[in-house]
Amino acid sequence: MNGSAKADAVAPAEAARDLYESDEHEWLARQAAALRSGRLHEIDRDNLAEFLDEMAIGHRRELRSRFTVLLQQLLKAQMQPAKTSRSWASTIVEQQDQIRSTFRDIPSIAQHAERLFAEAYPAAVRKASAEAGIPVARFPEACPWTIEDALDFTAAVPNRMGSPRRGVDSV
Repeated sequence: MNGSAKADAVAPAEAARDLYESDEHEWLARQAAALRSGRLHEIDRDNLAEFLDEMAIGHRRELRSRFTVLLQQLLKAQMQPAKTSRSWASTIVEQQDQIRSTFRDIPSIAQHAERLFAEAYPAAVRKASAEAGIPVARFPEACPWTIEDALDFTAAVPNRMGSPRRGVDSV
């Protein structure tokens, strides 16, 4: 291959790297098109690998965030049962649904779930403490729920007369 032909073969990948920096959406569309059509010489391998790694990290970060919000609400419901509101119950149900959806849509993320759940607990305690005005030291040191417990939890929501109604279906 002469110098000009070699430069022409490298040019599509270099152009893709430039596009990655200037227009990520277009870069993604072109990478997908090149993969589908078998034009592997046009693939920006380094940036594509980095992008895919970042996607995987983003999925784990989102799951940890959802665990944090779920645990925060469960802690508030546990520490202040009389104050459990429809909003808290709704947030619990939403996070449970989204976490279950994540497990369905990305089955392999389950291998990270226990670690992410454990990592979420300290942040959930800090947030619940700040929101409820309860010192951090009054919260359980270790998470009192398993992932399964947290996903199966049903909040008791007090009715207008002050007596609790079981379950969020009454919300």
